[in-house]
Amino acid sequence: MSTPVTATFQNALDQHEIPDFFKGNGFYFARGCDWGDHLHINNWQGMCAVLRHQDSAQVKLTRIFEEYVQSLEENYIDSDGLFSNLRAYYILRKKNPFLSAAGYDLTAALGKTSRNKAGVLFRLLRISYDKENAGTSKYSFAQELQRLRSLGCTLELESL
Repeated sequence: MSTPVTATFQNALDQHEIPDFFKGNGFYFARGCDWGDHLHINNWQGMCAVLRHQDSAQVKLTRIFEEYVQSLEENYIDSDGLFSNLRAYYILRKKNPFLSAAGYDLTAALGKTSRNKAGVLFRLLRISYDKENAGTSKYSFAQELQRLRSLGCTLELESL
């Protein structure tokens, strides 16, 4: 029997394992059916189910996402994971109004240090994404960026 996604997020909070939650490490891994990769949106759905009922949900989301961003290293895996997490955020904004209420944008809400780190990771991803995914059926980096824009991301991620 699988663990409910809300319990998974609550466990990450209780155990102080937020970076592992966003990275999909160990207990927090949600296998995707297409490539067997971690399916970030599953974890986000569970997190949203918990946060949507809390006061100051946006403040909490910003705080825990900054904790995650600060844990990232400058490599392809972490930069791709950041991109996948932001894709999940922008996809879920329409289904979870608290994710965009009062003009809130998670990426814009990050502090300067986290935005700078994200910018470095997105510039790295620009260089390596298409090479890493050559020969797969995944979209190109340019197509992924366009898709993110169509979901509501207005920031130039590589300029952060």
